[in-house]
Amino acid sequence: MNDNLNAKIAAHDAVAPSSPVLYQGTIDSLHATAVRYRYEDKNFGYMPVPEREDSYFLGVKLRSMSSVRMWYGERLASAAPMPVNAICFTHFDNQPHAELYDPFDCMVFRIPAAALGRIVEDAGARRIEELRCPDPGVLDPILGHLASCLLPALDDPSSASTLFVDTLTRALNIHVLSLYGDLAVPVAKPRQAGLAAWQQGRAKDLIRANLAGNLTVGDLAAECGLSVGHFAYAFKQSVGLSPYQYLIEQRLARAKQLMLETRLSLSDIASMSGFANQAHFNGRFVKAFGVPPGAWRRMLDSSTSAPFLGHEG
Repeated sequence: MNDNLNAKIAAHDAVAPSSPVLYQGTIDSLHATAVRYRYEDKNFGYMPVPEREDSYFLGVKLRSMSSVRMWYGERLASAAPMPVNAICFTHFDNQPHAELYDPFDCMVFRIPAAALGRIVEDAGARRIEELRCPDPGVLDPILGHLASCLLPALDDPSSASTLFVDTLTRALNIHVLSLYGDLAVPVAKPRQAGLAAWQQGRAKDLIRANLAGNLTVGDLAAECGLSVGHFAYAFKQSVGLSPYQYLIEQRLARAKQLMLETRLSLSDIASMSGFANQAHFNGRFVKAFGVPPGAWRRMLDSSTSAPFLGHEG
């Protein structure tokens, strides 16, 4: 059917060709693939018809649209306006695609059914045979917020923290399972409140050795011999922070150490501490300590006579 549908689309585009200026940003994790589509002109036309696969399609509108037609195969599923945070959620067997005439900005997630199954199994919940799929256009501000949090990573995937992307996409999948699959987590049996000393030490060592964030929660859990859900809970109980929050704390500690002991530029310090760039470093530093790193360094310079803290010429 794909060939027939795409042939119809091609015939339409031959009559009303679309401008080729389409922004596409993609990022992958074990839990989902996210693609951002942004187009600033009108009359884009049809999106291609996707192949069938055992995955779920989740589209999240980042910009409101007054004219959009959502198709499932050859069936028109919706012709209603789509405000910000409107979603379209369905299985790829339904071959979802859109007919677009307004400027648009949206995030599309491909969520493998196997990834959802792993979360259900990890939670010890009953198996979910099939998720409910609401009509296109339902508002979900939580999914909208999670999608927006991924935008910086999509703009620069090479500098995105794997741990951050992994955590965020897993949270997105848990929300989908809870809302559209009635994920029912059984009452927890008494279990160890936190990590054993060796597990906590191993997890912390791994995070400190990978300040760029090129680890997933699954990697850390495997090193500790725990499921992902148990590890995330136990790490928070033991450390008081999530693994990603601990990563940020260690990056900032490393940056402070470098500012104390070297005269490296703030840009170099940001890179050596695992931050994507100096702007990212500055933002995190201000949020944690209330002042920019440059101001913090100058305050140190004015309060000590140590040779390596003298003013730069």
